[in-house]
Parts: sequence; C-alpha cells; structure tokens
Amino acid sequence: MGNPEAGRRAVIGEPLDRALGELQATAANFAAICIKDARVRAQYAHDIQAVSREFTNAVLSDRLSAKAAAEQVNALRNQIMDLARLQSSPLGRAYAAKLKQRGLSLGELAEKYASRLYQRPFSALSESQQAGVYAEIVAAGGRADPSVMALSRTLGVVGRRLFLVSLAVAVYEIHEAEDKPREVARQGVLAGAGLVGGLAGGLGAVATGACAATAPVCVTLATLVGGMLLAFGADVAFGTVYPQGWR
Repeated sequence: MGNPEAGRRAVIGEPLDRALGELQATAANFAAICIKDARVRAQYAHDIQAVSREFTNAVLSDRLSAKAAAEQVNALRNQIMDLARLQSSPLGRAYAAKLKQRGLSLGELAEKYASRLYQRPFSALSESQQAGVYAEIVAAGGRADPSVMALSRTLGVVGRRLFLVSLAVAVYEIHEAEDKPREVARQGVLAGAGLVGGLAGGLGAVATGACAATAPVCVTLATLVGGMLLAFGADVAFGTVYPQGWR
C-alpha cells in the first residue's frame, strides 16, 4: 500500500506550490516596476533641476535673454520627459500620460504664467513683465510635481518591500523542497517569467487597444495578469521538463 500521508502532501502540495509561485512572480514583477519607475522619476527630477540651474545662470550673467533661455529650457524639459517615459514601465508610462499627455509649448506656458503672475494675457504685458514670465518659465522648468515625487518615493519603498516578499517566498520554497538545486532553478524561472509576462501584458494591452495609454488601472491589471499567466505557464513547463526526482 502507498503512503496516504505522502499522497495527501502531493495533492495539497502542488496547488500550494503553484500559488506560491504565482505570488513570488507577481511580487518580483511589481518590485521591479516600482523600483525602476522610482529611479526613473528621481533621475528626471535631477536632470530638469540641472537644466534650470544652468539656464538661470546664463540669464543672470547676460549670456542669454530670458526668452531664449525659456525656449531652450522648455524644449529640453520636454525631451527629458519623453526619454523618462521611454525608460519607464508600461504602468509608469500610463500614469504619467494620465497626468500630462504632452509637454506644453512655450506659448502655452507664457499664457499660463502671465495669468498666474499678472492675471492678464501675455500679449497685454509690458516688455519687462514678459521677461519676468520667461524667467519664471526657466525657474519652473526645474520644479517637479511634489505630489508625483512623493508618490515616486513611496513606490520605491513599496518596491523594496515587495522584493523582500518575493525573496521570502523563494527562500521558503527552497527550504521546503526536497530537491533544492531544482527549486533554485525553478524560482529563477518564475521570477523571470513574472517580469517578462508583466512587461508583455502591459505593452500588449496598450498596443492592441485593450487599454488606453492613459489608463493606469487597466494597464496595472494587464501587467498583473500577464505576469501571472506566464509564471503559471513557465511553472508547468518547468515541471514537465524537469519533473520531481529528475536527475
């Protein structure tokens, strides 16, 4: 007769292993997303501050007019923003696009700050007032949205915690496994599948029109589902190629 206890462990153990595997892959996926997007946003803030300082100094030293500096700062900030979005995850890109679909033109910024500073259209301002508006555009070019930066820092913390969750699950699974080298390999496959599946799910949802480029909730769900599905498939494939007890 077979061992009933071993049979019960087999029946319970496989679904549990699969569930833990999906949890590990999902945690690894979102840890990578959060940490990466937080770093991209921090670099973006650093770069626009450097640009603003450089052109402010150029205006103060009379090397550039306020208008010329404003034109260049705005163009550079928009370029930095576009580059940062390319480096972000699909989720980070969708959230950024929801906040601001595109960078404002110099004319749009001039009207915005003329209204804010003088409560009049830009064309109605004196030459010195227009210069003041351009100077404000240069200064504002180095200011990142405080609420977005706070969210970015929070995401960095969340990402590190999710990484610890992913690591804890992997360590537990390896500790409990009879064949530890096989389980180490399996955990590596799951983590990689979660990352690739999440990226493919997010990008694919936007590319196919399933999610709008400005719909972070939809992209998040697509990223989750993509990561979980590929992790599940990878786990099944791994179990088929390298079954328990394989040598």
